[in-house]
Amino acid sequence: MPRLLQGLACAVALVLLSGCGFKPLYGTSRLAGESVSAKLASVNIPEQSTRAGQLIRNAILSASAPVGTNAITRYRFDMTPKTSEEDAVEAQNTDVLRRSYRLTVGFDLVDISNGKSVYSGKTFSYVSYDRTGVPFANQQARTNAEERAADEVALDIRTRLAAYFSNH
Repeated sequence: MPRLLQGLACAVALVLLSGCGFKPLYGTSRLAGESVSAKLASVNIPEQSTRAGQLIRNAILSASAPVGTNAITRYRFDMTPKTSEEDAVEAQNTDVLRRSYRLTVGFDLVDISNGKSVYSGKTFSYVSYDRTGVPFANQQARTNAEERAADEVALDIRTRLAAYFSNH
């Protein structure tokens, strides 16, 4: 009997969702026109001059425009990443120190056809890592923090762009 009730509840939920206009973010429809994925693939992200910018660029591109995707470029995505670091915890009697790495990115999506900004915003990531008395370990920990922060920011930006494209 419980399985029957679960199946019935699932069927009712599906009927209610179809009536409210719910549509998957990355879904395609003949009525809706171009898919969000196709619109994301039409965004050009220029080469970046900083490591953080390049990490963000690579993460967005690998998720939005996989290699081999031929899309007409209709948008340019400009971003200005800024990084900072600070000590989070200092221990007096040990070599371990906790550091915080902050990555802040302002971005602007520009329609290439008219040069106007169509969407802009700001996002950030705040990650921390341990520093020890071993220089190589410290460099690896910092590199890992940079990569984690860039991945978080790229995911947030991609989600925001997808939400924008789903409504435009």
